[in-house]
Amino acid sequence: MARVILAEPWFGGSHRAWAEGLASHSSHDIGVVGLEPTLWRWRLRAGAAPLADAIASEVVEHGEPDLLLVSGLVDVAALLGHLRPAPDLPVVTYMHETQLLYPTASGAPDPDVTFRNWESWRASDQVWFNSSFHRDAVVEALPAWAASQPEPLPIDEIAGSFHVVPVGVEPPAGVRLPSDGSPIILWPHRWEPDKAPEVFRRALSKLADAGLDFRLVLTGEDPAGSPDRAVIIDEHADRLLAAGPFERDEYERWLHAADIVVSCANHEFFGIAVVEALMAGCVPVLPNALSYPELVPSEFHDAALYPIGTFGTRLAATIVDLARHRAANAALALSMHHFAWQSVIAGYDTRIDAIVG
Repeated sequence: MARVILAEPWFGGSHRAWAEGLASHSSHDIGVVGLEPTLWRWRLRAGAAPLADAIASEVVEHGEPDLLLVSGLVDVAALLGHLRPAPDLPVVTYMHETQLLYPTASGAPDPDVTFRNWESWRASDQVWFNSSFHRDAVVEALPAWAASQPEPLPIDEIAGSFHVVPVGVEPPAGVRLPSDGSPIILWPHRWEPDKAPEVFRRALSKLADAGLDFRLVLTGEDPAGSPDRAVIIDEHADRLLAAGPFERDEYERWLHAADIVVSCANHEFFGIAVVEALMAGCVPVLPNALSYPELVPSEFHDAALYPIGTFGTRLAATIVDLARHRAANAALALSMHHFAWQSVIAGYDTRIDAIVG
């Protein structure tokens, strides 16, 4: 059994769930240290020193590790510099997201935090990405980014350390509730621009204008006060059953109560909330793009994924004939359990064994 320190600079939300899930399911001894989930750009720029202090305290209390596993919202090269003298042990960086591909207002990647990702990759023995879509998108974007730098960068060497290790997901507790009225649409995403909430808002307005009957559950966090969320809550107050975020038990109850889970995102590297909703039996209305074709088994693509630009049309069709769409996706909930921790943990443990060995 290997001793692993898992360092999470953004210890909240899906990052915390991943860290705690890995620690609780692994056959290895995994000690988790983390920082408050505050100002992610600040974590990338300045999180190395406090995270190094937390790691040092963990070492004093529990002994030297065999492996350091670091979530990617920190400059790993700087982190190792703060751990003076640097420990002589393998380092793996886990990428939940990558700044090279993160959408910005200017359309160009933030040069500072993007380069900190690069430095993290160079300082790591391996880099794990949460999906093939994520890894492949980074590999595709690297040459142009590297060519824009003042000096050549060893992108082939770096890309050779890239691996795909999907996130483990805890299946929602409870059972599906019987439908007792009009279809319930679930929005499980953060209310931020990369999830395109304005597309959702416009689609709901058209559904209402067409006289379609539906209800709403909004579970996603709203860190910046989304105007689209405010408009939806105001315009559809009589259809709104609940607006989160919620504690885990209440969140799981709404997953089992909802009929349809939607996404109109223009940026998604994995999609834990969608996986949870599908595990709970929600009918998917998801774009045929980003990570979704990888998440959803190919035999369900026609039933689950809509062509880009047709979100509103597919959502309306699903509401009108929910029974047919539910039947077409009847076996999807069970198939999504290949992302459950019980299914993926062997892959994590095997990789840890190989690195430490």
